[in-house]
Amino acid sequence: MELPWFGRNKLRPSSPVTPASLSEAAAGAAPDAGPAAPAASARPSPAEALELLKAGNAAFLSGETRLGHVTAKDLEPLQGGQSPIATIVGCADSRTPPTILFNQGLGRLFIIRVAGNTVDRRGLASIVYAVKYLDCPLVVVLGHTGCGAVAAAEAVVDGRSELDPSLEEMIVPILPAVISARHKGGPNLARLAVEENARRVVARLLTADTALAEAVDKGTIQIIAAVKDMSTGRVDFLSGDASA
Repeated sequence: MELPWFGRNKLRPSSPVTPASLSEAAAGAAPDAGPAAPAASARPSPAEALELLKAGNAAFLSGETRLGHVTAKDLEPLQGGQSPIATIVGCADSRTPPTILFNQGLGRLFIIRVAGNTVDRRGLASIVYAVKYLDCPLVVVLGHTGCGAVAAAEAVVDGRSELDPSLEEMIVPILPAVISARHKGGPNLARLAVEENARRVVARLLTADTALAEAVDKGTIQIIAAVKDMSTGRVDFLSGDASA
């Protein structure tokens, strides 16, 4: 089936990605150079895309962000399509905007946001679309400390609150992560629950769609969990699988 015009990835420049271009794209060499985007670079590898996000977060933390220089004119080169370097599955919390946290401008991040950074069928379809049709090399499931959705799930697990029927679709998917965190134990159960939730979403993505699993096996994409510290803005990328 022919994809609609807005779904095709028409922008596919031919210049190679270099370490210098990656660093410059994420942090920016000059404050008036425009948004953080290499205008003529090939699709980054999953590892290169991850380094771009890490460098962008470092720029955000150090106050070297260039996003204040993004204007409507930056939409012009994006009219033919989009080539995002990463898909971010994030929380809807107003304090966790991925474009700012990772210092990335227009056309750089394909973002799915819902309270608790979980994935339903439409979210999964959006991720598969980004990977299959936009050639996106990296998927990041981004949780954050102080997450209200995770706190609500903790309250239900601990018996401090009844499950609100109107919030069931938000809270129920997080309950296994909270229970797993309680079984593991530790000094900071709230953060552990956030980490477990992000890891579990990654694990579900790897089994929910064959296209994603095959792309990971081939090394053409990477799916990784991460947590943003609410007090500092630092994003830590996690390793290891969630408990069954």
